Amino acid sequence: MNPAQTVTAATGLLAAVAALSPYFKGKTRQLLALTLLDVALAALAELHVIFSGGLSQGELLADRYAALLALVFLLDLSIVLLGSSSTVAQYEEGNALIGAVALAAAGLLGISVSGTVPLLLVSWVLVSAASYASIALPRDKYSASGASKYGLMSLASSMLLLTALGLASFNSPSLSLPSVVPAGREVAALALAFTVASVGFKAGAFPFHAWLPDTYGVSDPYPVSIVAPLSKGAVLLAFYKVSAILAPEARQEWLWIVGLIALLTMTYGNITALLQRGFQGLLAYSSIAHAGYLLVGVAALSSQQAAPTALYGLVLQLAAYSFAKTGLFLLARLARAREGPPVALDDLRGLSTVDKPLAASATILVLSLMGMPPLAGFWGKLFIFLAAVGPAPWLTAVALINTGIAAAYYARIIKAVYFEPGKPHLYADRGLKVVIVVTAAASLLAGLVPLVLPPA
Repeated sequence: MNPAQTVTAATGLLAAVAALSPYFKGKTRQLLALTLLDVALAALAELHVIFSGGLSQGELLADRYAALLALVFLLDLSIVLLGSSSTVAQYEEGNALIGAVALAAAGLLGISVSGTVPLLLVSWVLVSAASYASIALPRDKYSASGASKYGLMSLASSMLLLTALGLASFNSPSLSLPSVVPAGREVAALALAFTVASVGFKAGAFPFHAWLPDTYGVSDPYPVSIVAPLSKGAVLLAFYKVSAILAPEARQEWLWIVGLIALLTMTYGNITALLQRGFQGLLAYSSIAHAGYLLVGVAALSSQQAAPTALYGLVLQLAAYSFAKTGLFLLARLARAREGPPVALDDLRGLSTVDKPLAASATILVLSLMGMPPLAGFWGKLFIFLAAVGPAPWLTAVALINTGIAAAYYARIIKAVYFEPGKPHLYADRGLKVVIVVTAAASLLAGLVPLVLPPA
């Protein structure tokens, strides 16, 4: 099979799992096993694209970077699904939740190989709808609140992306992405503004972030542990696809618009996270800050010289963010009563005395988010900031300052876990505990990648 066939088959199997999930009533383990198998096949399909040097056939178009960005999420999702059987069985709509996750994975796969405007839009809408459904399906009052706001913002995001791509391709005879050429610099800049607004809503970038604290900081942490990496992966893939259209026509506008949003996002996210007393709330605002760091790398895509380094850093930073947020949100799930209020930092006091492997894993994940060498988060930030030094030294300077600010609130988590007395109540879910440990190990292993495979 060629790469186009393997990707098409993997996407079709994920969609089939989503369609068949209602028929697995009482067979959650079997549904999870089938979904995990299909996600693994999707990951192998992306590896096929990587080792084939890319994919260009019909409506499908992808290079190694697009495949790598999708592969990060698929690996993270595989880890989550491995330990989810007990957790999913607790939800009344557990099978529907797994179906929504499979549909989201299919959508992300579609974005990664989108070679036409319609395929990119359809895949984006699929990811948005499945993400919203995943947050809503626990059906508690907290998740309902977060999902309602997320759903509205997802709708706005899709409409704005439709407008952006419509503007960009209005004068193009073909809707194939490589052939789309905006009608002048002004049109490209306007399309860019709509793209930033659209993708900003999905990423939780300032000032499009209003939904994120209620969704990540209040909703059931289990689906959030999947949606958080999913949304960032979709955002980076969409930006990467659109950059090939808009950046050549409006390089300065790309740098300044995306760079300004990055600056505002990471500064707002970090300063607000400092004020949080809740563990989930802190993770939510930290996610906003990390959207800013990722946008620093996206801003650097405006420079042809900086783009390869920026893409390398974005892959590593997405891996660091994905593994860390998955593990830490699942820790919140272990410490949170079913349909209970969000977890506070005080609820983690003394975790090291209750479960040492869990405490050590949480610390590794926090340090990776902080950017501590030699973990994945350090390398991701390093290459992203290096890429931005040439085209925008001011942006790198602000990013470094924000990294210092973030260290203060990440230290509060470590302090609660190791240095404050307490005895947190954790649910006896061995599967989730194993997932948290594995995400910490994955963060350690990802930190070795630059030593083995340095950027070209």
